[in-house]
Amino acid sequence: MKKLFIVSLVVLSLAAIAYAADCSTLTFITESLPGFTVGSPAHFDIEVSGGTAPYHFAVTGGVLPPGMHITGSGGVRGVPTTVADVTVFVTVTDANGCQLTSAYAVRSDNP
Repeated sequence: MKKLFIVSLVVLSLAAIAYAADCSTLTFITESLPGFTVGSPAHFDIEVSGGTAPYHFAVTGGVLPPGMHITGSGGVRGVPTTVADVTVFVTVTDANGCQLTSAYAVRSDNP
């Protein structure tokens, strides 16, 4: 019974350490997105540092211009189909569940 109690304490301690991951180091390196051109392929990567890789990115507010999307690895991809000037909120989640959100202006113009 004493061994079971000790094993339980060790497991709970490890879980507490994992849960208390330091989320303060997760930072967006990318400060802004470039302008995109209607009809031209978009290929831009949003970068972060800190936290614990792997990272997962998602648009959590706003909508990218039609024809564009964000990949789970932070790539802004697609071919914009219309002129747009919007703001999107991108959230990154690291392997420990730490999250950080940044707002980005996204503009697509005619060639």
